[in-house]
Amino acid sequence: MKKVLVCNNCHTENPFYHLICTKCSAFLRTKIPNIDLWDTLWKLLESPVKTGEYIIQADHKNFVSTVLVLAGIKIGIAFLIISNALSLSKYEIENYFQFILLGAVVFIVSLVVASFLITILNNLLGLKNRFKDNLALYSYSFLPIVLTLIILTPIQLAIYGTYWFTFNPSPLFFKPLTTYVMLFLEGLFFLWSLFLLVTSTYSQSKNIVYSIVVGIGIVVVISAGSFFTMV
Repeated sequence: MKKVLVCNNCHTENPFYHLICTKCSAFLRTKIPNIDLWDTLWKLLESPVKTGEYIIQADHKNFVSTVLVLAGIKIGIAFLIISNALSLSKYEIENYFQFILLGAVVFIVSLVVASFLITILNNLLGLKNRFKDNLALYSYSFLPIVLTLIILTPIQLAIYGTYWFTFNPSPLFFKPLTTYVMLFLEGLFFLWSLFLLVTSTYSQSKNIVYSIVVGIGIVVVISAGSFFTMV
């Protein structure tokens, strides 16, 4: 279970992220200095596994912080809506901004912890990998969530106002068809992110079962952290 680069000069196996062979110092691949955000977004649609490899081999993991913050805000909004819709919180949520900010922090911390644990697990399983690569991979997997924040959230606010957050009354009562469409689109983007979490792991493990388990595991860690925040 590993993705490696074999040196054409001395045939030594090198970790996939290496640029220069550890034995003979020959170049193993083309140097990738930076990550282009919009090009990467398009490549995630076109070839997610190859895009994962591209992210791993990039020297500078550009825009990771930006993606994390924006995805965290959207996750915070999502759990605010879920908490109000299902009445999960013991107390009435009055400060929405504070709740969303807390949800964003919990999301970022959860993803950082998950990336760290996966790095350790991969190394134990014989897959040489780096924490910064895993964090970048899994952060970029949430680009679909960022898109929902940029595209869908303004539309939802324009249609429902604060009712989209409070569910008091539920938007399903006065705009059922539109609400179901919105929820369906949100679900599609969530599934896209889950798919990218799986392909991100697969891009360096080449093990589909392991990749599925890791992808679902990341979602469970983030959901558990957010759930305890809500209650």
